Amino acid sequence: MNEQWHPITYEIVPWQSKLDFTYISKRQKSKIKAEYLAAIPLKIEGIEIDLTKEIQLLLDEVLVAITRFDAIQQEKKYSFPALLLRSESAASSQIENLTSSVRNIALAELNVKAPHNAKLIFGNVKAMREGIKSDSDIDKDVIKEIHKTLIEPSGEDFGGHFRDEQVWIGGNSYSPHDALFVPPVADRLDEYLDDIISFSKREDINPIVKTALFHAQFETIHPFVDGNGRTGRTLIHRMLKAEQILLSVTLPVSSGLLANIDSYMSAIKEYQNGDPLPIIVQISEALKLAVNIGTKISQKIDKTLDRWLTRIDQRRNKNLVNLLYLLVENPVVNSQLASEKMGISIRTANNLLNKAKENQIIRQVGTERRGIYYQSDEIISIFDEISDTKGLYRLFST
Repeated sequence: MNEQWHPITYEIVPWQSKLDFTYISKRQKSKIKAEYLAAIPLKIEGIEIDLTKEIQLLLDEVLVAITRFDAIQQEKKYSFPALLLRSESAASSQIENLTSSVRNIALAELNVKAPHNAKLIFGNVKAMREGIKSDSDIDKDVIKEIHKTLIEPSGEDFGGHFRDEQVWIGGNSYSPHDALFVPPVADRLDEYLDDIISFSKREDINPIVKTALFHAQFETIHPFVDGNGRTGRTLIHRMLKAEQILLSVTLPVSSGLLANIDSYMSAIKEYQNGDPLPIIVQISEALKLAVNIGTKISQKIDKTLDRWLTRIDQRRNKNLVNLLYLLVENPVVNSQLASEKMGISIRTANNLLNKAKENQIIRQVGTERRGIYYQSDEIISIFDEISDTKGLYRLFST
């Protein structure tokens, strides 16, 4: 039997708190009741999806644009997926008000002392990297592994574990009574996870529609204590890979969503109110914008590489040329990373880094005591542009 779309219903649940209410105000205490309402979302495994002609045309346009972009990037001598991961992870984290620069995220990857937020966002980089390695079907283990990788840098112990307690969005930390949204109780998680996993295996739905609805349902059931948004956006990439929409590249999808974050949040709310079309449109438009962003970034990188290559004798410095491609993927490097990635000795790596420095391609930062590393300011500035809303505005105004 096929389900029909309808708004989320709610169930009454007893509220028991283990928190100490000694220091909260009388007004806050007055809002804490013996019961609260938790969501009972509809199941989507057999849901019917009726698309308008306009949405179908948009989906066709986006699929053509992604396919063309993917084919063009396959011809590059540098890894476009590798270089977009940091900025995509930064943009995804910024949606959750977690911010850091591309440079600091790259420092965290080198195990150099970096700000706490950068370490957390690097967890996002690793989760996304692991998430797109495989194009196998999504299951509970895949979801848990992505979340575990994401949370690991924070030092918290809940990474990779589905929640066994009530969570809520908005309001305060004392109770769900003042929350904007209260996801299903933990006892219902298994059935809802089984439902979206079954939904993800349907073959009668447009792959972008499937990705959008899976994402909205995942955010609605909120299976983890924290990190649901970043895990959900990583799963967008995994689904696009599994659906063979993206064969070789990573798209800055979160940058596309970040450009219109209010519409993104509103679309999820409308989904919960029984209308799936806005989130389909929002994800489609984000993918369309992501292709445009990726194209602009690719063009800027190509121009930067061309400038670099004119400064060196390419025939006599093949290793140095390879270092330039590495710098596009890793704009902050040290001799150890260069040695490992290029399969050369530390001594050769140091010589190449010094040559790149002499040609004003990178500059040396750090100290002997804390570690010496090198960074390409040009590449960092390109990727910082797509990691926040101001940067995106600058990108499309030039």
